Amino acid sequence: MSRSLLPLLLVLAFALPARADQDDGAPPASARLALAVADAIRGAPAEAPVAIVLTGSSAELRRAFGTLLAARLSAMNLAPVVLDVAPERAEAAAREQGARSLARLTLDVEGGELTARGDVLGTWVNFWSGRTPTRPPKPAAAVAEGVEADATVLALASVGMPASTAQGPGPQQRRPVRLLGAVFARLETPLGALAAGDLDGDGRDEVAALTEHEVVVFGADGRVLARRELEGTPAAATTREAFGALAVLTGPPRLAAWSTRYARGEVMVLDKAKGTLRATGTLDAAPLGTGERGAFLPGQTLFGPEVRLADGRAVTVSSPFGTASFAAQRMLFVHADGTASLYARPASAPAKLAGLGAGSALGDLDGDGVPELLTTSPQFQPAPDALRVLSLSSDAPMAHEPLWQGALPPGRALYVVTADLDGDKRREVVVGSWKPDGTSELFLLRQGAP
Repeated sequence: MSRSLLPLLLVLAFALPARADQDDGAPPASARLALAVADAIRGAPAEAPVAIVLTGSSAELRRAFGTLLAARLSAMNLAPVVLDVAPERAEAAAREQGARSLARLTLDVEGGELTARGDVLGTWVNFWSGRTPTRPPKPAAAVAEGVEADATVLALASVGMPASTAQGPGPQQRRPVRLLGAVFARLETPLGALAAGDLDGDGRDEVAALTEHEVVVFGADGRVLARRELEGTPAAATTREAFGALAVLTGPPRLAAWSTRYARGEVMVLDKAKGTLRATGTLDAAPLGTGERGAFLPGQTLFGPEVRLADGRAVTVSSPFGTASFAAQRMLFVHADGTASLYARPASAPAKLAGLGAGSALGDLDGDGVPELLTTSPQFQPAPDALRVLSLSSDAPMAHEPLWQGALPPGRALYVVTADLDGDKRREVVVGSWKPDGTSELFLLRQGAP
C-alpha cells in the first residue's frame, strides 16, 4: 500500500514552497516534515555527502519519509544516501559509504503529530587521529521537528499490523491495542452526530457527519466525498445545541439523518462518482443504528427511553440517553449523568456502568470477535480529554485497567464511532469534538505497527 503512495509524495516534496504553512491545501504531513528536517540538516551545516539513518516503530513510514527526505536533500545538492543499518552501526556505515555528515533520526507518531528527533554530526576522520577516530567540530546540531499528522501518515504507520483473524463464532486470537492519532477532518460548525459504514458497497467504510443543517460524507483520506443541505419543516421544539441522529442503513446502503432542527429525518444515497447525496425518503423515527429507532425528547439533546429494535421488539431503558451504540448483539446507552446501561444481548438485564463520557461506542479493536467499550472523559470540561478502550470480558469493565488510553486534542469529545476505512477487517476509531471557537474536528485513531 505504501509503495503506491511514494510517487505522489515524492512529487509533492519537490513542489513544496520554501515555507510549508498548514492550511486546507497543505501537502501531506510526511512531505512537510521532510522539508523542515532538510532545512535543519542544511543549517547544521552539513557537508555532502550526507548519510541518513532512520529508526522508529513503522518500517513503511520510515521508507516513505526516507525517500522524501533524500529527495529534498538532493535538491539542496547534499548528495544524500539512506542507510538501512542498526543505530550502533550508523557512524561506521556512513564512513564506509564515504559520507561526510550523518543524520540520525527517530521517526514517530505521538499526540497527533509526526515527529523527527535526533542529531547531525560529522563523520570525517582526521588522518592524524591514529587508531581512535575523532569527529570534526562541525556539523553538530540537534534536530527536533514536528508537524500535524494526517490520514496518510496513519495509513503508513499501520502497515505491518496483523489483519483480523476472525473466521466465525467462538473466541479469536486477540492482538494488542495500540492507537496512533491524527486530525481527519474539520467542520466550520458544531457537530450534531457521527456515523460510519459502507455507503457505496466497495467494502470500505465512509464517515458521515451531521451538523444542524447539513450532512457531510468523508472518504478514508479525510476528503469530502459529498455534502447535502437538509430540507424539511422546522421542528416545533428545537435544541439550543446541535444534536441529531445519523446511521448507515444496509440493503441497499443508505444514510439516515435527522437533525433536531427539522420535524422529520431524511434517507439519502451516496453517488461517489458525482459527489452527491440524493434524498430517497423520509424518517418518522430517529435512526439510532442500522435497524434501531428512537425518539427525541422535545428541546433536549437526549433520546427518550423507549427503543425499537431491528426485529420490531421494544426495549425501555432506565432513563433518557444521549448516546447509543450496537455491536455483536450488545447494546450501550449512555445517560446524561455519565452512567450507562450495557446489554449483553437484547433480552438480558442491563449492567449498570458509571464514569462514561458522551463520546462512547462499542467496537472490536483487538480482533477477538468481542467488542470493546470505548469511552471519553465524563467531565464537562476535561483538560485534556482522553479516550479509553476497555475490555468487556468481565462484568465490571470500568474497574479494570484499560487495554489502551490516550489523550485527545483540546476540545469536548462528544462522538465516537469505529470504522473499517481500508477494507482490511481492522477497525479504526473516529472521535468527533467541539472546539472552543465553535468549529468541530474529527480525530482519527488507527492501529499502529508494534
